[in-house]
Order: sequence, then structure tokens, then C-alpha cells
Amino acid sequence: MISVDRYLQRIDICHTVGEPDVGLLAELQLAHLMHVPFENLHAFHRRGVRTDIEWSYPKIVDEGRGGWCFELNGCFGELLRGLGFAVDYVSCQVWESEPAQWGPPNDHLALIVHLAEQRWFVDVGFGDCCIHPLLMVAGETEAVPRRARIDVQEHGFTLTELMPGADGVAVWEPQLRVRFEPQQLEVFDRRSTYLQTEPGLSWTERAFATRALDADGSRVTLRMDVLRQRDGTGEYCDSPVAPDEWSDVLLRHFALVDSNIR
Repeated sequence: MISVDRYLQRIDICHTVGEPDVGLLAELQLAHLMHVPFENLHAFHRRGVRTDIEWSYPKIVDEGRGGWCFELNGCFGELLRGLGFAVDYVSCQVWESEPAQWGPPNDHLALIVHLAEQRWFVDVGFGDCCIHPLLMVAGETEAVPRRARIDVQEHGFTLTELMPGADGVAVWEPQLRVRFEPQQLEVFDRRSTYLQTEPGLSWTERAFATRALDADGSRVTLRMDVLRQRDGTGEYCDSPVAPDEWSDVLLRHFALVDSNIR
């Protein structure tokens, strides 16, 4: 059982919230993206990560940490339900640019929120993703930080974004293929275990943390040896980070202490 009030404090919403509507949903999503980083430190240090709320809520709210999609979207979905929203956990496949194919089902967990007989896609656990709810209607939309396109099929939809190209020309690139069928969190257990135990995957080989900074698309991302900062939807500015600076930079930008604590 979660405390809605404590969760709202965690994402710096201190006022009384009203009835469920799209405005409140957008406010909650942005606040979560700004205050709860998408990070892999527990997986990187092989401390073990679970998908259930009994794991993610204490980690995010009590310990003030972040996590990956199974934790962030899993816990955020529970907050939304506690505020009266109708929420489905949904399975996503992630586009792999190399070798240009879709990953397996359950590779990513996201949310579908039902409001006034409309479906809204919400994601607080995919890094540099859309920072506001996306209405599940086919077509293009001026999403932030990038223009997005929704292609709706009978059983789901495909999310495509206008990504910067190597030659400076933006190109449409698939991001997620989402199934509408509601899922339980335990459905993602097997994939979560695989991603944190299979040798050679980036989750356990390269530590990172990232969070949104505002509603305009600004973002800060820390990788093993570089700090990337973006003002609005402009280009990233990179600064090198020496190994002995990592912990201080992580604390300063993400309020996180490195999780290599046994």
C-alpha cells in the first residue's frame, strides 16, 4: 500500500490535487520526470531489481532513488490509481536500430490511462522520451522534446519520433511498439531478470542517470565519463567527467549517492 501524500511530496507537488483529468495527468508526469531519475545504478552494481510495488515504492519514495521502466512506470501507475485514474500496465517492444528490428515483448513497461473514453500513453521510464501524455489518435503531434507520430492498429500502436540525423537532416525513427492488452507487473519479471543478469548488456556495463529539467525539453544526463546537458530542444553540450568526479556529479545533478552499497 502506498501513501499518495508522501509520493506527491517526493515529486514536489505540495498543493491539493483535483479530480483526474488530462491537466493533472500532465502535471504529474512532468513532475515525475523532473524529480525521479531514470537510472540503472542498482542493476549496474548487481544489487538486484524487482518489478513489484513493494520493491519500487520504498526505493523511489522512502530512499529518494530512481530506477528503470519496470520500477518507475510500475510505481507511477500505482500513484495514478491512488488518485482515481484508470490505468493499464502495457507491454512494449523497443526498436533496435542495430540490427534494425524490434526487440522482444515485455522489453519495456509503459502506461495507458483512460480518461473520458480516450486513451493516453504515459511513460516516465524511457529516458529522453515524450514528457507529456500522448493521445492515442493516429497522426503526428508536436510532442516535446521531438515531434511524434502515432500509428494505431487494432491491438496496439507504434510510436515514431523525428530524430536528429547524422547529416543534420531529421528522420522518422521507430521507438516503441505497444500492445493495448493490460498486463500485471509480474509478467515483466522474466525480462527484468534477463536484463540485469545477461552478460554483455549495457544495463550492467555502463552506469547512467538522466532526468528532465523543465517543460521545454531541457535535460541532464550523466554517463560513465560525460555529463550531457540540453537547454530546451537544442543540442546537447557535453562535459567530461573524470572517475573521481562521478559521485559528486551524480549527487549534484540527481541527488543520488552511488548505489554500490552492500
